[in-house]
Parts: sequence; C-alpha cells; structure tokens
Amino acid sequence: MKYPFLTLAALFLCLNTFAQKVSQTTNYQFFIDLTKVQNDKLEVSLITPKILKDEVVYNLPKIVPGTYANYDFGRYVSDFKAFDASGKALVIDKLDKNSYKIKGAKSLNKITYLVDDTWDSPEIAGEYIFEPAGTDIEENKLFAINTHGFIGYFDDMKRQTYEVTFTKPKGFYGATSLVATKSNSQNDTFVTANYNDLVDAPIMYCQPDTTILKVGGADILISVYSPNKKATAKEIGDNVKTLLEAQKEYLGGTLPIKKYAFVIVLSDNLKGGSFGALEHSYSSFYYLPESSAEELSQTVKDVCSHEFFHIVTPLSIHSTEIGEFDFNNPKMSKHLWMYEGMTEYAAGHMQMKHNLIDLPMYLNMLKSKISNMNDRYKDNLPFTEMSIDVLEKHKEQYQNVYEKGALIGLCLDIRLRQLSGGKYGTQNLMRDLSKYYGKEKSFNDNELFDKITEVSKQPEIRQFFAKYVEGKEPLPIQETLKSVGIDYLKSRKKKEKTLGFSVYNLGINPESKAIFIIDEDGIDEFGKKIGFKAGDELVSLNSQKLGLETFRTTRSEFMMSAKEGDEVNFVVQRKDGDKKVETKLSGKLFIPEVEEKNILTPMQSPSEEQMKLQQAWLVPSGN
Repeated sequence: MKYPFLTLAALFLCLNTFAQKVSQTTNYQFFIDLTKVQNDKLEVSLITPKILKDEVVYNLPKIVPGTYANYDFGRYVSDFKAFDASGKALVIDKLDKNSYKIKGAKSLNKITYLVDDTWDSPEIAGEYIFEPAGTDIEENKLFAINTHGFIGYFDDMKRQTYEVTFTKPKGFYGATSLVATKSNSQNDTFVTANYNDLVDAPIMYCQPDTTILKVGGADILISVYSPNKKATAKEIGDNVKTLLEAQKEYLGGTLPIKKYAFVIVLSDNLKGGSFGALEHSYSSFYYLPESSAEELSQTVKDVCSHEFFHIVTPLSIHSTEIGEFDFNNPKMSKHLWMYEGMTEYAAGHMQMKHNLIDLPMYLNMLKSKISNMNDRYKDNLPFTEMSIDVLEKHKEQYQNVYEKGALIGLCLDIRLRQLSGGKYGTQNLMRDLSKYYGKEKSFNDNELFDKITEVSKQPEIRQFFAKYVEGKEPLPIQETLKSVGIDYLKSRKKKEKTLGFSVYNLGINPESKAIFIIDEDGIDEFGKKIGFKAGDELVSLNSQKLGLETFRTTRSEFMMSAKEGDEVNFVVQRKDGDKKVETKLSGKLFIPEVEEKNILTPMQSPSEEQMKLQQAWLVPSGN
C-alpha cells in the first residue's frame, strides 16, 4: 500500500514543479502576508516570470499617475534578495533608490524584500508622500495598500499579468475596485492584465464597514475606516448618494463604469497635517480627519465630486504620457488644465447645476479660486508650459490646477455656449472626446486643441487655447461672467467680521491635532488687538471648542451672532520655554475695514441674452 502513496506524491511533486515553471513563463506571482508584520514592515515575496536575459532590473516606482512629485517608493524597501529555483542567492547591485540589477537572471525564480510604510516612517529621508498615494501598516488594525508602494516591475515587462495574493487577519476585508479571482477567510487573490491596472487599484484591509450604492447602472462601494467609530459607511454613503445621482445626470444619465470604490480612511492622527484624496480609474482613496458624517458632509461632497469625475479623464480621455506611463522616467503631459482643471470645474459646476449648492455659494467658490490664482501663482506662465515642467522647474505652481485650471474650464464652457447659442458646452465636449478616444486610445499631446476645435465644430475656440492656455494672456473672467449676468468687481472697501486671523493661515499640529496660526501675516487688526501670536494653538472661543471637529460650527455661529462691541474670549495654547501653557485672550469685537477682492454678484437687471446664456450654463435642461 506504500507504492500508490509514493506514486501519487511523486505525481503531485511533478505537477507542482510544472505549474511553477508555467507561472514563470506567463506572469508575476506576488505574496504578501498581512498577519506577519515585522517591526512595522511587511515581506513581499515574488515568484518571477521567466527571464530570458543574463541581467534584469527590478524597479519600484519613482512616481505614479495622478501625482506630480518624485516620491521614490524604493526608499521604503530593505533586505532585497533574489534566488534561483534551488534557493541559491543571486548577485544584486542596487542602482539607485528604486532599482536593483539582478545577475544570472536566466535562473531567477524568486525575489523577497521588506517594505516599510510611508505614513509612519519619519526616519526615511526624502519627499513627503501625500497619504492617499502612500501606504500604512498598523498590525491588526489597518493596511493601506497602494500597490505601487509594495510591488514593482522588471524593465520592459510591465504588460505581463500580475497575480497578487494577500493573507489577511481574521475578519478583515479588502476594499477595492478589483474583483478577487479567489477569496476565503484567509486569503484573497487579485489578477490584473498589467502593472498599470494593478497600480490603478488601491486596497484597504481592515475590519469591514461597507455599503453598496446602486447608481446609473453601477455598483458603488463605500468602505470606511474610522478608528473611533465617529462615522460609518452608511452615513457617508447616504451623503454621497445625492451627489452621485447628480453626477450621473451631469454625465448624460448613465455612468461609464460598472463598479467603483470609495476607499476612505478617517484619521485621528494627521501626521502630515494635510488631507485629501487620489483618483484612480475605478476608485479613489481618501485620507480625511476623523469627524462625524455630518461634520464631514461638505468636505466629502467637494472631494468626492472631484475625484469621481476622473472617471472621464484620465479614464476615457488621456494622452500617451498617461496611457503609457513611465513610472521611473516620467514625461508629463501639457494638459493638466484638462486632467485636474476641467475635473475641478465640473465638480463645482455640477453641484450648482443640480441644486446641491445655491448661486451665492457657487459664486463664492469661484471668488476663492480667482483670489488664489491672483495672489499665489504666476498668471503670465502658460499653463501648458507649467504642466510639462511641473515636476521640477514649476513644481511650486502645481496647485494652480485647482484654481486657474478650474477657471479655464469656466471660461471655456461659457465661450462654447456663446458660440453655439447655448447648445454646446464642456459637458458635451467631454462626452464627445470620450467617445472618440476611450480607455484604450491615447491622444498625442500636440493634437488635442485641434481635436477639440474639430469635435466642437467651433473654429474660433482654437484661439481661446492659443491665448489663454498656451499663451500668457490673463483669462477673460470679467468679460465671461458679464455674458451670463454676473458682475465682477475687482475690489472694494468693506467692514468684515473675523475671528482675528485668516482661515487660510491655519495649520494642524500633527502631534496635538490642534489648529494653529501659522504666522503673523495671517493675523488681522482685530487679532492684533486681542493679542494673537504666530504658533498659537486654538482651544476655545467664548467657551466653545475650536478643535478639528468643531471649528467650522463654532466659527459659523460666531460670525452669525456676534456684534461689534461684544466681549470676545479666546483660549489658546502658547509656548512658554519648553512647555505650553493655556493663555486667555479677551477684548471687545472690533470689525475692521478691509479690502474685499474679486466680488461676484448677480446683475440687478440682466439682458434677455445674458439670462438665456446663464440658463444654458446653469440649468440642467441646457445640457
């Protein structure tokens, strides 16, 4: 009876050896065990594709799509090893922060290395990595898996199939836009056609808090990690659903996707002091301060609205630089005005057009963008030039994509509607470009403006791009808004109630989580009378807390009810040598006269032509 057992065992051994050889000729096979955290690190193990060269280079990305900084994810890799099928170590040369050359690569069978997380590794020098693009390893709590932080590729082999298996802690769920090919209580396996598709799909592992919305023929997954249970997926889902329904209508009544995932981390430990999101084709990853769903409501709407619109660009409209993204020698497209600017414009315009916000609030959004564009960035720098050199030469100008970029969208939309008698705007344009290009077809950077001119059937629109996007001329904002019955006054004197400081001059202390005044420039006349100093951490206003969760509500109530001459009492934490002490600041409310800039107001008596164009711009039936 021993022989059949030995024969069967030998057969299994042969089959297993054959399967491993097949896997080496067809795909990458990665294994990451989330139950085995080693000093805040995870081991990545790779059964490699078959290599046909004597030497091969394995890379972690320098940069990833949707980000505009050189992050060098290889900084977080250590103990890199390579082996042949017998377990013999192969010779490795580390070429730079992100790349390893492996010698004797024809016999390469396996690679292993350790990965540290970007959220909690201050000892690793280099560019700060925006959390939604980074990674987190919190044993038995949370694993933020932006796959580009763990998984790399061999030179010239990004288009091969990737198979990634995670071993997960008991009860954990992997929230992602990917559909697992295999899944049980211990393991999940995901397969993508290539490296780009893998990087395009972040995964969050934690105890599940999820809900699924049905919108426009798509399943929308909402997955939330809230360490102190201050908000739930259902609460955030209820808030987001009206937004998604409006976006569906804005996009023509259907969504160009079947599944989408909102992967949301609510952090009670904002180490970098910043928060936001990163878009992907079928998902978006959020890193936000932990608050209740109600307190997060408008922030979630604004951020989700922007990120969700990226299902149009770059999913359906993108240049060769994005379609064939080079993770280690990136070439930037000159069309950030479209990728981020048009997306930001649509995010606000949609909310106005579908009654999620009112006209005063929308005009205030535009006012803020005009002010930021004028005060913080170079207005004579062609936007195409800034885009191409955004990684180095014009790095400090990048955030203007959300200001001037959105205002380019505003002016383009209204100009298209002027030329077409109100019948054709940027909504129509983006749909038409999506149909012409689509997910699999990239455009040439130099052809886009001509293609827009052709698709829109408006020859004059080519001059718009020549002047305001390729050229140095300032955007015709005043003229544009006048055409839709909105007055634009560049400045005027007015008395304006404040808390004594500008909200644009506030930061978040990553250790205490307190809001603080960044510098003296942000303290106004009233603030100086009260006695504010740079570095003051806000504790309370008239006995009402001024923390992350309460600041917006406390400020709003004060601005609505306080009158000049009222007694005002602040408490701040202020440095006194090596310690902090509570300091009380009191005084009577003084409302200073300030110069208000970029005032937008509806005209008192607009013409019929102006109102007709305004309706085409702001009323849904004008699509």
